[in-house]
Amino acid sequence: MSIAASAPASDAPPAPPEQIDAGWLALRRWMADDLDALVESVTTSIDHLVPWMTWASGYDREAARSFLEGSGGPWKDRDDFGYALLAAGVVVGSAGLHRRIGPGGLEIGYWVDVRHTRRGIASLAAAALTEAGLGTPGIDRIEIHHDRANEASSGIPAGLGFAKVAERADEVEAAGESGVEVIWQMTAAAYPTSVAAAVVDRARRGQPRR
Repeated sequence: MSIAASAPASDAPPAPPEQIDAGWLALRRWMADDLDALVESVTTSIDHLVPWMTWASGYDREAARSFLEGSGGPWKDRDDFGYALLAAGVVVGSAGLHRRIGPGGLEIGYWVDVRHTRRGIASLAAAALTEAGLGTPGIDRIEIHHDRANEASSGIPAGLGFAKVAERADEVEAAGESGVEVIWQMTAAAYPTSVAAAVVDRARRGQPRR
C-alpha cells in the first residue's frame, strides 16, 4: 500500500526525497503495510535499543501502529522524515532526517536491527541521508547527535568524516546514557570530498563493503 500524496502547503520548506537509492541499501518512507516488519524488528532488537532509545521501552504493536500513522500524510509538510532501511527487500532498521537543529540544518537519527549489525548499514544510511539532506534546498549542514556513552553510535559520524563540534550536558532519558550529548556536523562545503560521499558512491557502483 502506498501513501497517497496531497498537495503540500505553499509555504512548506523543501523536503528530502521519499526514496533514496544507496546501492545494496534502499531507504524509503515508512508505510502502513510495514507494521509487521517494524514490530518484529524492534521487538527482536529491544535489548539493543532500550539503553539509548527512550521510545523502545515498553514497545508494542500499538506503538508501532501509532508511529506508522504519524508517518502518513503529505511528506513536504513534515518536520520528521522517517525511512525504513531495506536490504534485499528486508527491513533491517530505521533512519530519519529531522528539522530540530534550527534553520539550514537537519539532524540524522538511526537504529539497526540487532540481527543485521556490523554490516555497514548505519554508515551507509547516514551517508545517504547526508547526501539527500544537503541536496535539499535551504540545507547547508547535517548533524548527528548521540550520548557520549554510546560508543557504537559515535563510530558512524567519525568514520564518515563528520567534524565533532560540541559536547554539552543533556538530560538523561534512557538507561545507558551518561548525560553528555556529542554533536557531529557535516557541511555542504565539506561533503563532496568526505568519506561519506565516497561510501555512497562505492555502494551505488556495487563495490564491496568495507
